[in-house]
Amino acid sequence: MYGWRARLALIIAHSNTVVEPEFNRLVPEGVSVHTARVRIGAISVEGNIIGDEEMRHAISSLCDINAKVFAYPCTAANIAAGVDGDLAQARLISSMSGTPAVTASAALVEALAALDAKRIVVATPYPPDLNDSSAAFWNSIGVEVLRISGVDLGGARRPMEPLSSKPLSHVGLQPPYVAYNLARSAYDPRADAVVISGAGMRTAEIASQFERDFGIPLVSSSLASIWASLQAAGVREPVAGYGRLLEQQPALRWVRIPRP
Repeated sequence: MYGWRARLALIIAHSNTVVEPEFNRLVPEGVSVHTARVRIGAISVEGNIIGDEEMRHAISSLCDINAKVFAYPCTAANIAAGVDGDLAQARLISSMSGTPAVTASAALVEALAALDAKRIVVATPYPPDLNDSSAAFWNSIGVEVLRISGVDLGGARRPMEPLSSKPLSHVGLQPPYVAYNLARSAYDPRADAVVISGAGMRTAEIASQFERDFGIPLVSSSLASIWASLQAAGVREPVAGYGRLLEQQPALRWVRIPRP
């Protein structure tokens, strides 16, 4: 039987091609991942505002699998919902599912709390309006942001070929070293951690390398969401090779993730 330790219900943006493979790659034996998708617009604040009807449909489609946790790792949608919008999203998911609800933004907050990181730098693939919303979010919860930097991979979402002779800026087609370079561009020696905000970036392959090179934790939307989902499901087995958050499995403190 798949999911004999825990089943994770995963809700992702319709165009995301990264989160689902990373969840399936990193969860331990006996944990299964089951996915629904919600349609979102352009990579902007306005494009990432999700209606309740779309979200309710995705939640209801997963309610019968007896999942221990629901995860919604779409940082841009969490941020676009406003300073407390992620809490409203999590409460809707939790009230319908009867399980803990892990949003990407809440998972990042939980990860920083578990690592005792109070000063951060943030690397993103966002346009300026989402970076401004991201800064407002972090300031609202008392985390000091030393720098937000990155590259704008925003714009309309459209189908992309796996291979192309033309330059592509679509976030989901970037190789892992782009995430490494984004984190390096944001690095500040005063920071306690580097945050890569954006669940469309491939970060699993570069977290450990970055931490060895720069000596501080790298926390990404997808890695934090995986860690928080496993913790909330009661699966605390170390997952080696993907950074200290998953390797050390610090305890979830339930700072921002609501209990059902």
